[in-house]
Amino acid sequence: MKILLCFIMFTISIGNVRFKPIVYLSYLSKASDSFYDKRPISVFGAGIEFHYYRDKFKIDAKFLNQRLWGLSIQEKAKYNSFNNIQGISWGQDSNKSGKSFDYDFADLEIIYILKNIKLIFGKINPMWGEGHSKLMFSDKSPSFPLFGFNWKVKDNLLIDYFHGQLISKINDTTIQDFYTDQNQVSLTPNVNRNIAAHKISWDITDNIRLNAMESVVYGVRGIDFHYLIPLIPFWSLQHYLGDTDNIQMSAEIIYSQTDQLKFYGSLFMDEWAPDKTFDKENRNWFAYQSGLILQNILNDSDKLRLEITWTDSRVYYHRFEINDFYTHDFPLGFWAGPHAEEIYFSYDFNFLNVDWFTTISKAKRGEFTSIESQYYNEIENEGRFEGIVEDKLFIELEVKKPIYKEFFIIAGISYINWKNAGFDPSEGDEQELEDISKTSFNLRLNYNY
Repeated sequence: MKILLCFIMFTISIGNVRFKPIVYLSYLSKASDSFYDKRPISVFGAGIEFHYYRDKFKIDAKFLNQRLWGLSIQEKAKYNSFNNIQGISWGQDSNKSGKSFDYDFADLEIIYILKNIKLIFGKINPMWGEGHSKLMFSDKSPSFPLFGFNWKVKDNLLIDYFHGQLISKINDTTIQDFYTDQNQVSLTPNVNRNIAAHKISWDITDNIRLNAMESVVYGVRGIDFHYLIPLIPFWSLQHYLGDTDNIQMSAEIIYSQTDQLKFYGSLFMDEWAPDKTFDKENRNWFAYQSGLILQNILNDSDKLRLEITWTDSRVYYHRFEINDFYTHDFPLGFWAGPHAEEIYFSYDFNFLNVDWFTTISKAKRGEFTSIESQYYNEIENEGRFEGIVEDKLFIELEVKKPIYKEFFIIAGISYINWKNAGFDPSEGDEQELEDISKTSFNLRLNYNY
């Protein structure tokens, strides 16, 4: 251990090291779309960024602590629950106020570069997909530890692979007694949940790229050596292991006619049964996405995006809860989860040294549909958006102005029309909800953030 520590200190001492402090203050006059009522929310955050580079070795890290005023710790689960902002994994009311809580983020990425392979280790969010609201892997969930690689096989062929550990939020009752204090407060660790994924990116022509992605979620055991073999289809491996794990597949095609215009379409498939692919009653559960990006329309800084996303009510879930495509109760893919859809529009540009951001999102989601009984019995065709449906129209205009070097001021106004605000997809029809319409004035001061 001492030898390893000395080696790390020596490596850092002869490399390029850069530390950057992070400070930010955010104020939302009526919570914008971060919370479902009209109370004001303030957040103060402080931390540090660390960057190290030497030859073929690179480290990027960010550590950030925050305090939020305006919500209790019991309301934390509803904070940012129906938007694309990263979810919170942990929080505590350290000053016992009942009106605030603390939380933190810690991300680390270590890269070692060989001739045509990047070895990757750390705690990060892999981002797979061309869309703004990604179907396969987004940054909605808290980051998680993983290791993997990026291999440039040829100039037009890339292979990505990683293996990571997720948080299942299912208590491991077999060791519960070891984590219960004298006041009978239990902080039981979770049952293991793991994930492995690989992706092939093939530039078919100069204008067309095809991405093929596959992942598997499995639990209640340590690292499975079968899923450490990156070039074998996981779909076949999980059959070999007894068909107990959860397989996801995704295909994406990207067409770039010019540098100014790009089209993309994605298909996400859960629980594929090839023999029933085209049957009306099947276990092939899909999510779809299509979009376009236009750049340099009026000047050389503007960018327009239009995107449509649709998810089946059964994707991301599994007959065994331990294998759900979730970590810390947040979906790894589309931020709204299953049984949801979104129409998204954004237009960004720079004018007079000010960045302007316009966003419109029309999203809705329905109740969680249990799929446990559909593996061995006749498949139930659940009606889409029966029962309670949460529906939100979000319109926002923001401006970002540099004040001094890496110090920015960001001001904006957002309008939200929210039906059944505060909805929980897993709670059924017995929920007390309300329809809210509000305009929130928002202000942020960011330094290196």
